[in-house]
Amino acid sequence: MSEALFSAIPYVAAGAAVAGVARRLMARAPASAPTPWTQSGRAVLAGAAIVGLNHLLGLLAPRVMQAFNASPGRLFTLEAVSLIGALLLAWGLAGLTVRRVREGQWSTAALLGLLFAQSLSGIYLAVAVRWGSAWYVHVVVPYLRSVLAFQPDASLLAQAPFIVQFHTLFGMVVLALALFIRARPEPITAPLLATPREETAR
Repeated sequence: MSEALFSAIPYVAAGAAVAGVARRLMARAPASAPTPWTQSGRAVLAGAAIVGLNHLLGLLAPRVMQAFNASPGRLFTLEAVSLIGALLLAWGLAGLTVRRVREGQWSTAALLGLLFAQSLSGIYLAVAVRWGSAWYVHVVVPYLRSVLAFQPDASLLAQAPFIVQFHTLFGMVVLALALFIRARPEPITAPLLATPREETAR
């Protein structure tokens, strides 16, 4: 992947995200009464919390993560917990995708499928390129911070393995599409992470 691609995709994705937020605000529906979460929904929330916190810690406090990973035992623990979180996320997304396909909610199913593909690429990355939390702060974090500073520098990321490049850029695209696709109006038969009332009444 060329450095020009690394420089362009983040801002294109950000533009799509802004458009998605605008559509979502304009298409906002009245809040419905809460319903019980499904097992897949709970798995998605738990997995996303673990994976998200790991990524955010490296981005916001890279020196803290470096200090934590100085101990091989702590590094192994962090990697193991992150992998468990990614597996939970993938399992939950797979269940939600199948459910939405059965309900005929194709746009939501497509979005969940993209998120599932991103989670699978993360799992593969964790297994194929080990100790991700250690090199993440040296390779990906500088790139993300340069993007946020509107001075994109992909020199280090451009030298990383393809799966690292793919996971980073595809993640930005998926997050942008998540806001855009989810805002499209469609008949919702049940909340995304919850069990329909008619199922809980049985």
